[in-house]
Amino acid sequence: MFHFMIDLENTRSKGLQGAEYLSPDDHVTVFYSESCLKVEKGKLQQIIDAGSVLDICRLQRNGKNALDFYITSKVGELFGAGYQGIVAIVSGDKGYCAVQDYWAKCVKPARTVILQPNIEQCIGCSNESSPRRGMIQERLREVNLETQFGMYGEHLKMRQILEDSFADTAYRDLLGQIVSVVERQKGCGRRVLYLDTIKRFGRKKGLEIYTKIKQTV
Repeated sequence: MFHFMIDLENTRSKGLQGAEYLSPDDHVTVFYSESCLKVEKGKLQQIIDAGSVLDICRLQRNGKNALDFYITSKVGELFGAGYQGIVAIVSGDKGYCAVQDYWAKCVKPARTVILQPNIEQCIGCSNESSPRRGMIQERLREVNLETQFGMYGEHLKMRQILEDSFADTAYRDLLGQIVSVVERQKGCGRRVLYLDTIKRFGRKKGLEIYTKIKQTV
């Protein structure tokens, strides 16, 4: 369970990156001011579609670091009320490190406060044991550029071979789906490829497509 506190002044809509990974157990509070009233509609809709609790908090009086104090006060309010989950401050302002230090080192029992520039990275760097965290970590994992480009070249080569093979068939318009099936089942054996093809395209079409694939790759 996360309570995300979005520093909209600092992050703008970029802070909501990763909203598609939210769950109904999460709570999102957007802190904003007169100088920052707009947010991308699509990202806001992702929060709503996820079923997460959404709240907004508008700054009532302008002042230096005023929104920071709002967020800091909200952290204290939550933990003071007995909240046991993770607080994630979504901001690029490193001043919030002091909030992390306080709740990690100055109170017992310690509380978890994460500071990252967007929702996605908050989930990815947490200790949450969940499929969404694994998905995010895999997506953010650093890889060798040359190796990945080589794999991309193999993908293009295979796609071209399949495109040539199906060019004069009734299934040429299904090329994208055919490539997807072949890539997903790569290395899984012929039987798995056969079953997936039948499942995707139906028995008659699937058998014809599978036969063509088997002759090609």
